[in-house]
Amino acid sequence: MRRPVALFLLLAFGLAVFAGCALGRKKWPSAVSSEDAFTLSVTQATRQDDCLAVQVMVKGAVNRLWRASILYEPVGSADDQGCEGCPFVPRAAQHFTRSQDGFRLEGNYLNLGMCGMEPGVEYRFKVSGKSELPSMPLEYTDVYVAEP
Repeated sequence: MRRPVALFLLLAFGLAVFAGCALGRKKWPSAVSSEDAFTLSVTQATRQDDCLAVQVMVKGAVNRLWRASILYEPVGSADDQGCEGCPFVPRAAQHFTRSQDGFRLEGNYLNLGMCGMEPGVEYRFKVSGKSELPSMPLEYTDVYVAEP
């Protein structure tokens, strides 16, 4: 009689353990904005001839910044240029990912540089940042002017 009771208890215990594994709420992991978000702000931008060097301060989850882009447009009267006082509409972009040479993140400061700007032409630009987490939105800085 002891053997069937012991077998029953062992079976009941095993069933309880396996049933406990199936309990709980299952869902895909998602980003937590308070822990995974970052903000960007341009601290310094210098233009020399056809090159632009931008220093961006990253606050928050610095390690989540995966890609940064400089979005820019020339300002002038030509068809492919934006007009002074008009809303900013980027005509081109230079992208930098974490694994590239142009992506230099030192502490909370990201240093970006690009060349190929037309000398003597004013440019407007802003920097955008993309998180390594796909559910996080893009982060943008304000629009700045790079004078020749």
